[in-house]
Amino acid sequence: MKYLDRQQSKIDRDRWETYKQLELVPNEIARPDRLSFKFGIDRVWRTLLGLLMDELVTEEKVDYLDRCWNANDKDRSPSKTLKRFLTLIR
Repeated sequence: MKYLDRQQSKIDRDRWETYKQLELVPNEIARPDRLSFKFGIDRVWRTLLGLLMDELVTEEKVDYLDRCWNANDKDRSPSKTLKRFLTLIR
């Protein structure tokens, strides 16, 4: 089994080397200049993006729950409403 794993990894390495040569992919990629964002703008930008993503996820959850809750407005009996609520919060 180890022999087959070694053969497969060698084949994968050969394919990657061929791809790199054909697409002219360099062996090393230069790191981006960390000084491009000065005065903490980089940190502020990342924080803002994180907050916006969290808000978007929350809005999607609320929209989904609203759609599920309003799916069957015809049946408003207390037992059905409680059952639907318990299903939604799981």
